[in-house]
Amino acid sequence: MYKKGDFHIHSTSSDGGCTPKQVVNFAKKRGVDIIALTDHNNTGGIDEAVLEGENIGVKVIPGVELSTKYENGRRVHILGYFKDDSYKDELLIKILKDVKNHKIGNIKKILGKYIGFDKSDKLSVDSGIKLLKFFGATVVLAHPVLINRTDFKKIIELDFDGLEAKYFSNTEKDTEYFLEVAKRKHLLYTAGSDFHNYKEFYRAHGLIGDVYLDENEIYNFLINGKLNRYI
Repeated sequence: MYKKGDFHIHSTSSDGGCTPKQVVNFAKKRGVDIIALTDHNNTGGIDEAVLEGENIGVKVIPGVELSTKYENGRRVHILGYFKDDSYKDELLIKILKDVKNHKIGNIKKILGKYIGFDKSDKLSVDSGIKLLKFFGATVVLAHPVLINRTDFKKIIELDFDGLEAKYFSNTEKDTEYFLEVAKRKHLLYTAGSDFHNYKEFYRAHGLIGDVYLDENEIYNFLINGKLNRYI
């Protein structure tokens, strides 16, 4: 079983500074044996990462970080982890491109009869969750520590499968709080460094493995997240 997992990582496929291949090699160097590549509104780097992971012994879970807006216009990011090859779905790729280009009207036309969108011209948190679940993803609230606590208490009532309880910029008290929320609400939890680049002058994000799930936590995440194929 895997010993150390980091499930929030970016590459040059969005705003990271390392190619997917370099990301996987850096994970190996850092002693991390399972990761998720979660580029912003983009799954384009996953195949390269998966292949390199197979070559050097790092398991790569296909993921994405979706940009949404809460009712007050604040940004809320959602992590989606794919149970199969649906990250390659041409419809998903088109929709993610529309999200990136703020063409929410296009998404409503395509998925409107399957997903209940609100009237906003932004992609709401609730609609983002439904969108990812439409493609079979396990859906996790990203870096809740960056969300206003009052907003968080409302947002976490939505249909999330889990939350990123362990995050690079958390204090110990933050992590304790989010772990307690996950336990109380019977949600799974993940850990993420939010890695972007190891050359940052001012470290706004973590290095791969700065925060992580251990062996038992990884197993629970994969089982409870219905990501059994990666065990």
